[in-house]
Order: sequence, then structure tokens, then C-alpha cells
Amino acid sequence: MAISKKKISTLDLKPGMYVTQLDRPWREADVLFQGFYVNSLEQIEELRNKYRYVYVDIWRDSAPDRPKQDIKEDALDEEFRNLCGHSKRNNVYKDSTSVDKEFVVAQEKYKRAMETVTEMMRDLQAGRTLKLVMINNVVTDLMESILRNPDAFSWLMYLKNKDDYSYTHSVDSCALAITFGRHLGLPRESLISIGTGALLSDVGKVKLPEGLLNKPGRLSPDEFQVMKKHVDFGVDIVMKIKDSSMELISMVRTHHERFDGSGYPLGIRGSDIPLFGRIAGILDCYDAITSDRSYQKAISPHQALRVLYNMRDKAFQETLVELFIQCLGVYPTGSLVEMVSGEVGIVIEQNRARRLRPKIMLILNHHKVPLKSYETLDLDRETAGKSLELAKVLEPGTYGIDPKEYYLRA
Repeated sequence: MAISKKKISTLDLKPGMYVTQLDRPWREADVLFQGFYVNSLEQIEELRNKYRYVYVDIWRDSAPDRPKQDIKEDALDEEFRNLCGHSKRNNVYKDSTSVDKEFVVAQEKYKRAMETVTEMMRDLQAGRTLKLVMINNVVTDLMESILRNPDAFSWLMYLKNKDDYSYTHSVDSCALAITFGRHLGLPRESLISIGTGALLSDVGKVKLPEGLLNKPGRLSPDEFQVMKKHVDFGVDIVMKIKDSSMELISMVRTHHERFDGSGYPLGIRGSDIPLFGRIAGILDCYDAITSDRSYQKAISPHQALRVLYNMRDKAFQETLVELFIQCLGVYPTGSLVEMVSGEVGIVIEQNRARRLRPKIMLILNHHKVPLKSYETLDLDRETAGKSLELAKVLEPGTYGIDPKEYYLRA
């Protein structure tokens, strides 16, 4: 059936409508998705502030088979209810400290986590069995910091040097898992489970040849077959850990499975992949493409979210991808952005109630001249004489600015 588009004022938008076109080209808009459902009154308010009119797809809004998407949503909601007693949209955590205060604590927790991962790998190389209590203690420390303010760890993951991808990837994936779980409102015991699973997902790589892991270039088909074995090695390692749960084992086993069945080692698809395995796949991919590696340069967090969105309902479940984007924000912490006014700044903290209006540290004025002192703007608050609208995300290095060099000056 052909799409039926209708031009309407943004004043007439209602939840459930599907927006297919804006009043300007998509590339000039700050909307991440080219086509989206309107899900909340807050989203409508944002659209009204930015656009005079939009086009909506009447058929997608009212056709009898529209509930297909809702069926997928309901099934996912049911998984979350079984896991934690409420739907995925029930976020029960609130920030209890500022990102600046938590950053100092998070640095220490991150350092301890890296030391623990290093010790884990040494134990495995020496033939010793891992101790779950040691791992859980570190994961719990990370969780407590992230529950207070997840942006501190977002900055750490963005700022650090990727000297040893294997180790940093484990800690990053753990932090991302807890951050996402926090956004979903998972209970603390589930946050520890998903964080531990993410930390251990690639532990089997310790059994692979070092030359394979650090090869400066793409793997050959034969080499890739060897690389795939890290999943089975990891499952074997985790199964030997005293008191390891089936949930933990299944997360390690399925973190490379893909929603369309294209993953490995089992080639399962859809809801046959456990929920935590589906989540682990998204986290693993996001951290990999935002990290400098021997054969690829990192892309920006904003670019990475676009990559994930383009992989929705292919490699990854659409609803989980969209929830992950909501979690990190359309303008992830560390993004270099340009204001409508022409000023340039860096996203230093998220506004979890209004994701399109983060806190910005201004670096350049509207003439692109460096400011003598950096000003922090909360886009959710009115500021006299300031236009508090974002125009676009810039690539790191634009105007000679590397966001990593500026955060600690805030």
C-alpha cells in the first residue's frame, strides 16, 4: 500500500503519529532518525520549538496492521517485567551528584577495574580459575558510581588512551552495560549480572594467539574462523567459575549472535537470543567502533549511534537500539557541537529528562574565535541573550578542537 503523507502544523501533532518529513532537509535538522514515531508530549514540545510543520504518514498511524511494531514492543516489555517487575520504560534512578564531583571517584574505580582485568588475564594465562567475588566487587564499585552519575564514566571512556584494547574493551563494555541497564531501570542485582557478563564477554580471547589479536589489518577468512573460537573458550572459562549463573554463561555465549541470524557461533535469531545477549551485542559493537584499534580509527559517538541505527532490525533489535540511543543521548557526552548562534562547544553532561537539551561548554564564539574563559550552558534553562539551540554535530578536529583536550578545563 502506498504511503499517504499529510502536511500538518506541529501544533497538531499527537503521540502515535509517524513523521516522515520535516519542514527542512533532514541533513539540516538535529533529528537523528529519518522517519520516526512521536512517542511523548515532551518530544512534541521539542518538535514544536524547532519546526513549524511536518509531514505524517496517515497509514502508519491508523492502518489495521500497525500493531506489528507494538507486538514487538509488548514482547520486550514482557521480558523486562519478568526480569525486574516493570516495563523497560520505568527508569527508577536519579542523578545524585554532579559529573565533576563523580569524575574524581570514577577515575579511581576505572583504574581499579583495569587492574582487576589485568589480574584476571594473568590468572587465566597461569591456568588459574577466576573468582566471581573479586569480579563482582569491581562491578559493584562501577555500578555505584554510574548510579550516582553515568556521565562521569562516559567521559572516562571518551578521554582515555586505548593502549590495550582487549582490557579497556572489557571495562568499557561493563560500564556501558550498567549505564544502559540504569536507563532501563533494571534492579541492582540485574545491573551486576549484566555488568559482569559484559566484563567477561571477551575473556576467551586470552586463549587466542597474540599476533591474531593485534594484527594490523583485516583478518583472513581462516583467521576469522580462529577468532570466532574465543566465544567457546570464554564459555568454558566462565563455566569453571564457582557460582557462575546460567544468565552469565548465556550472555558470554550469545554476545556475537545477531538479530537477523547472521551472528556466531550458533546462528540463532530474534528472541531466541537471550535479552542480555542482544544487549551485549549492541554494547560490543558500539565500543569497538568508537575505539582506536590496530586496523581501524575510532569514529565519534554520534557517528557510532548512526551506524547502530542503520543496523536496526538487521544485526540488532530495533527497539533496543532506539533505547540505547535514548540512553546515551542524540548528542552523546563528548560530542563537538555548533549552536544556531554559530558558537561552538562540547557536550559535557546529559539532561536525562530532556535528551535534546544537554549541558554545553562553549569553546569558540560565533566568529569561531577561542573564548578567554569557557562558559557552561544548560540548554534546558533560559539564558538571557543566548540562543539555546543546537544546529549540528561536528567531527572531532573541526576548527582545531579535540574535545578530549578540553573537558578537564571545565
